[in-house]
Amino acid sequence: MGIKATEVINLRIIIVGCGRLGSELANSLWLDGHDIVVIDQDPESFQRLAKTFTGSRIIGHAMDQDTLKTARIEEADAFVAVTGEDNLNIISARIAREIYFVPRVVSRIYDPVRANIYERLGVATVSTTTWAVNKIEDLIFHRALDVQLSFGNGEVNLVRLAIPAGLSGRTVESITIPGELEVAVITRRGRSFIPTLGTVFEEGDIARVVVARAAFGRLEEFISAVA
Repeated sequence: MGIKATEVINLRIIIVGCGRLGSELANSLWLDGHDIVVIDQDPESFQRLAKTFTGSRIIGHAMDQDTLKTARIEEADAFVAVTGEDNLNIISARIAREIYFVPRVVSRIYDPVRANIYERLGVATVSTTTWAVNKIEDLIFHRALDVQLSFGNGEVNLVRLAIPAGLSGRTVESITIPGELEVAVITRRGRSFIPTLGTVFEEGDIARVVVARAAFGRLEEFISAVA
């Protein structure tokens, strides 16, 4: 039997904070067809939402029980806290997870030192500070790498690599560093496939390589050596 297409499921998502990030997230998820509820204490913040946005807007505090009940948090599939205050984000996220048992809870946090603590409490965190620092450093020190996608806060990245002539005839295993650098996909003459360690590179191949950020330097050194 073939693999069935994944059914698109529309979720009820509560977003706390309608600043730049919260409003962009709300607009994007709403356009994808999800049921969006935005909570903010400042009614003027809702002006950042698209004029066509038809999700719910609730003026209130995210730690107020009445506000959360108005948002029908008990029906929520996901809860995202992205205000400008770490404490508010974390406390409201923990309320959503531990009192209302919302299955998917994410909190933005500026202080990267505290991120691991909250992760252990079961709250997924996004550290915009850590992400920005990593991205700026990459643009300064690793400009040669074509990073197409970052995971987490930039600890793992998907890098597009045009295979140089010096790698033609060598195997995927020759550039693999388990847990640090692994080839995920090769595109050859317009067709993509998942390689094995024994797959031999051909000139003109485009490889998508999963790279731990700590291994960026090693990848650049390797490319320079075979170029």
